[in-house]
Amino acid sequence: MAAEFTFEFPLPLGLHARPASFIQEKCQNFSGEIIWENQRTQRQADAKSVLSLVTSDTQHCDLCRVIVRGEGEIEFAAELKAFLLEELPIREEKALQVPPKAEAIVPRMILEEKEVYLTGQPASSGIALGKALMLKALVDWPQVRQVRGQRRAKPEKEKKSFLTALSGLEQELKKGLAEKAGTEKNILQAHLSIATDPAFVKRVMEIIEKERASAASAVAVVAKEFSEKLLKSQTQYIRERVADLKDMTLRLLEKLGYKEVAKKKSELKEPSILVAEDLYPSEFLGFKPGLILGLILEKAGQTSHTLIMARGRGIPAVTGVTEASRLLSTGEEVVVDGTRGVVVVSPGEKIRSYYQKELEAEHKLKEIRQKKALLPGRTADGRIIEVAANIGHPEELERAWQDGAEGVGIFRTELLLYGKKTLPGEEEQFSLYRKLAEEAAGRPVIIRTFDIGGDKPIPSVKLPQEPNPFLGYRGIRIYKEYYEVFRNQVRAIMRAAVHGRLKLMFPMVALVEEVRWLKEQVRKFSEELNSQGLPCNQNIETGIMLEIPSVALLVDKFAPEVEFFSVGSNDLIQYFFAADRGNPQVKYLNQPLSPALLRLLKLAIDRAHEHRRWVGLCGELAGDPRLTPVFVGLGFDELSMSSGFIPEVKAVLSRVRMNNCQKLVAEAMERATAEENTYLLENFYQDYFSEDIVTSELIDLSADCCSKAEVIHKLAVSFELSGRVDNRAVFEQALWKREDDVATEIGFGLAIPHCQSGTVKTPSVGLLRLKQSVDWQSKEGQPVDLVICLAIPSGDKVRSQIQLLPKLSRKLIHEDFRQALRQAGDREEVVKLIKSAIS
Repeated sequence: MAAEFTFEFPLPLGLHARPASFIQEKCQNFSGEIIWENQRTQRQADAKSVLSLVTSDTQHCDLCRVIVRGEGEIEFAAELKAFLLEELPIREEKALQVPPKAEAIVPRMILEEKEVYLTGQPASSGIALGKALMLKALVDWPQVRQVRGQRRAKPEKEKKSFLTALSGLEQELKKGLAEKAGTEKNILQAHLSIATDPAFVKRVMEIIEKERASAASAVAVVAKEFSEKLLKSQTQYIRERVADLKDMTLRLLEKLGYKEVAKKKSELKEPSILVAEDLYPSEFLGFKPGLILGLILEKAGQTSHTLIMARGRGIPAVTGVTEASRLLSTGEEVVVDGTRGVVVVSPGEKIRSYYQKELEAEHKLKEIRQKKALLPGRTADGRIIEVAANIGHPEELERAWQDGAEGVGIFRTELLLYGKKTLPGEEEQFSLYRKLAEEAAGRPVIIRTFDIGGDKPIPSVKLPQEPNPFLGYRGIRIYKEYYEVFRNQVRAIMRAAVHGRLKLMFPMVALVEEVRWLKEQVRKFSEELNSQGLPCNQNIETGIMLEIPSVALLVDKFAPEVEFFSVGSNDLIQYFFAADRGNPQVKYLNQPLSPALLRLLKLAIDRAHEHRRWVGLCGELAGDPRLTPVFVGLGFDELSMSSGFIPEVKAVLSRVRMNNCQKLVAEAMERATAEENTYLLENFYQDYFSEDIVTSELIDLSADCCSKAEVIHKLAVSFELSGRVDNRAVFEQALWKREDDVATEIGFGLAIPHCQSGTVKTPSVGLLRLKQSVDWQSKEGQPVDLVICLAIPSGDKVRSQIQLLPKLSRKLIHEDFRQALRQAGDREEVVKLIKSAIS
């Protein structure tokens, strides 16, 4: 007998080393056999082996079958499925940020100044200027694969040598794990999983025994075998995991005494830009933080763990730079443009000036994001809506505050339990929740009690297998049977609430009588704590998840029993439409803009407000800034999301008005389909949310530019800083493409550079009045002292805006209009003149 389940693999980049290490860690808790089968490739893998899992070539949306055999197989199969669908995507989302693949964009200034430059792929955005430091490998990978040791070696001696080396490496990695956090810790965990992988270790031992090979030779052979399997993957990301396998192999061989395969050695004593063919993660982590200014790599893939860590640290990097190791020299000054994928060698004064302006622009953009994060959760007309963060671990708090979270909308406490064989007791939980309350420093923190059972079981809580776990024995429904689990947690939260603004929230409530029972238990726990002399918050604010439609329809009866409601959008949508969110065949029913769902939410929120109860939204939908006007119109009092989305949601909030959002929702509830509401929302943005075509921030009446290239660059920077374009480098390139076709100088000392590009967010007009005329490089050769730039988004919806150019051109023919622009005393006057010309 065996328990099994199928599911669609959820990670966009497929099953690679890091998530495989998370799965292996999870499966180690089970004593029996776990087989992973990719239905597309028909490859089977041992779920307790990272390398075996990775070589299954599992890609995004592949249908996978998992077979669990052994004692407790039914319970563990349900637990593993919940882990794969619930926790794994959350852990991977937090660990990974990979930019889309892009080609190099060489700034025109570099070409005009005839600078020496190299190109590659942008790998980590930002600018770095410094001296190059060459990192030379003492041996390449093909040499490693030829490693041979003593022939006819004694198997027992070689096995012992291998296990000793492995133990030493394991201790090194564990020491690093204790010192790191976040992404870097996850990557080290993946390396530890590779080094101690049972399939890898077993195969090395087999070769030592059967072929009487040396430990080093066996390690090299096995590394070659697994690397060849990885290279056959259809997914680039998985192919690039060969670098991690190489890294661990080199470290093992070094432990085995093969000093000739020691990795790159260099004395990094001062801040430098590192140049190498590739840089393994262990090498990157081996350098002192702060000494790496930038990276120039020849072969590292975009998803290299080294580059992922570089992005996490904000270190500019360019990869795919052909023959960089041969063309550059230690001590040579270079610029690394990680945004454009360009390396400039021994830059001249004008290029230094260009990149100094780029650094200033980057600094200003960071300030803009910080300002967005610091915005209050409030609409343009003063309606306060708290913007909070969803967290699963206390270590996420610091990042949440940096991103502008005004509180924690949901702390998913069950995520603390995955991978643990025993549940934490009251004192352990009290210590954790107290630390959480103190670190929140007065901000509200909503702690959801354990939502376990059904699709989210825990090893120490034995629950029966169910045919439909989403509708089964989970959440508060198990609290009576597992009363001590419930009691310990609630008592710990109530005690910790003395030290901060903790709130209590219960999951999976369907009936009023359930809430009354919960409240009675809270009262009992309060009396217990008082009798024991343990301080607690007897009046802790208590709420429930609104994720079952019965609660939405009976809010007026629930309201007297609780202080707040929090909508769990994922579960509410699947229950409302009777569509399992994990079933790809019914994905089309996941419709957040459905008029029926909007009506249900509006009814619930209005009734809650009638009883002076607030309503929050803590599902993933809350983090979609495009939907923010809908949530405002529905009347939500709080929006809680992954913290990275907070600055943009706050920015949208600050610009919408309550009455306009209410009109939007009123109209949306009268439509028939979600598709109709999608178009309605797009029209809303065009009608109420589009920028003025020209504003004072796009005007400069004393621009200090000495060349056409400087003018175009200044315009690109200005348009990004004002939020008109997403990427100034792409916008600058688009302007130059138009100039290369036909120079846009039209006479009268005037030029009208323009473009239509996907990076442009809204139709915009900018103006520069130059301090000194510049050569516009046109056939006529007339100098230019007045520049008007037009930026038009791509797509059919803005075709009418393209008429801006002929309108403005016709007006500029008139001498009096040009003179008015040249003589205007301030930017506001110029804005009025341009608006009158294009109206």
